[in-house]
Amino acid sequence: MRTKIRKLKKRICSAMAFCLILSAMCVIPAADISAEESIGSGLVLSTDIVTVTAGTAATLTAALGDGSDATRLACIMADPTVATITPVAYTSNVAAFQINYGNGGTTVAAVYSLDNPALTAYITVNATPLIMDIPARLGTNRNNYCKVVSYSFVPYDFTYADFNDYQSTLNIQYQCAAYKDDEYNRWGCYGYFYDAAGNVLSKVHLYASSLAKDRIYHSEFNVPVNAVRFSIEGF
Repeated sequence: MRTKIRKLKKRICSAMAFCLILSAMCVIPAADISAEESIGSGLVLSTDIVTVTAGTAATLTAALGDGSDATRLACIMADPTVATITPVAYTSNVAAFQINYGNGGTTVAAVYSLDNPALTAYITVNATPLIMDIPARLGTNRNNYCKVVSYSFVPYDFTYADFNDYQSTLNIQYQCAAYKDDEYNRWGCYGYFYDAAGNVLSKVHLYASSLAKDRIYHSEFNVPVNAVRFSIEGF
């Protein structure tokens, strides 16, 4: 993530250089705010992490101090193939931005001042085909439980006519976080794919035949075409 932020800072500097040249060429100067006021008032985002799913968009607001001009705020996405971000509205010292789903993945976006590139705030953007409802602890035994450590989606590659009911394949990894009960060494829990109306489209089983502390397990599940949410049972 730090590497993404460093790359993003370089892109912001390049964008700032372009904007300064463009401003010098404009006949009508834009309304400025001083660097002192910007640094003193700060830049506050409505959230520091956002999740956007396929076919949806998320809204992000950025607020400067009272009396500041939000039209002097700009935005940039570290990896625009994951998701895109665009300004949609300005009201006094508050700017609104829209984040749209791209190809999926995780990246970083930045909102920054055109007048003072040091005034920058970052947000982590998770773009996933589904809403992922994953609790911190997975399982039915409070002494033995796992946690999800990663997940990814890949295209469904079995395209024969009779097997086109899936949109992608979910690859999920989960790790044994606690193992205190030797009599309960078989672990498992269920996951559910839901459609937009809340109907269960598919029920899947995350399973480990024998638990071992810190061991990582892996499962693959086909994602039904109309699924919009995946939920794993917790405690």
